[in-house]
Amino acid sequence: MAFIVNPKTLLNIFLALMLVGLLALVIYEPGKTESPDTKKLTVLDPDTVQKISIERLGRPSLLLTKKSGHWQMQKPLIMPANAGRIQQLLKITQAKSIANYAMSRVDTNQLQLDTPSLSLKLDDVLLRFGTTDALGGSRYVQVGNTVHLITDKYSHLMKGAATEFVSPTLLPQGSVIEKLILPDLRLTQQDGHWSVDGHEADAEADAIQMLLDEWRHARAFRVSLIDKNEAIVKENVVITISKNIDSIGKQVLRFTVLRSAAGIILQRAELGIQYHLPLEAGQRLLALPATAELAQ
Repeated sequence: MAFIVNPKTLLNIFLALMLVGLLALVIYEPGKTESPDTKKLTVLDPDTVQKISIERLGRPSLLLTKKSGHWQMQKPLIMPANAGRIQQLLKITQAKSIANYAMSRVDTNQLQLDTPSLSLKLDDVLLRFGTTDALGGSRYVQVGNTVHLITDKYSHLMKGAATEFVSPTLLPQGSVIEKLILPDLRLTQQDGHWSVDGHEADAEADAIQMLLDEWRHARAFRVSLIDKNEAIVKENVVITISKNIDSIGKQVLRFTVLRSAAGIILQRAELGIQYHLPLEAGQRLLALPATAELAQ
């Protein structure tokens, strides 16, 4: 049986194919490569930046410093910093300048650069954030005597709570746990041997190691300021650590445990912050693993 195709149908198919081809050219731009002289926002290498200062109108300033390859928050808290979030932010050093103008050619007041609500200082390089472009939503950023227009992928990283730059890990990197006091359990190490509630526990060595590993690798899914109105029964955890990267000698960390059906919160009252963990992950921090878990 032969199929007869209407000439009008053939024309419609041909036009549709042409449209698809044109769209592919627009989207993928085959053969196009970034020009070697494409202007970047800065000449900084993100890996060499050692100091980050963030000023936000109406919010606390942030100061982050890099020492021995590790980022530390210095203001408003003194805490290990969230390296992943910092890496995201430092990508701004290589952001593509969509357009750039000499300061003498722009109205700095209209672009809100006279009194910017947000500024970022990377080592000695100051970036002042102005308003967004009315059409594309790109952001005006002043660097030195030049105003650049860049895709606005960075300002939201700096406008959030300071706790978003706090490391989500519960213990400093490289911590060695020497004592762990939980609500219903007390672990103490002496001469390389662990005791549980004052009794030798060599037979429980695997379970103890699993519990210690849970603490060493634990990461909160969110860090926030303490909610002083939280009405949940509280318990306490005390951890003695040593030989960590950020301090010399022993250090005692104190957490307050808040349990709920939704999850577990560990508070550092002296710092005013709290770590949010899923229920199952939080429960693994508060007791020795069961026999069934050891067998897995």
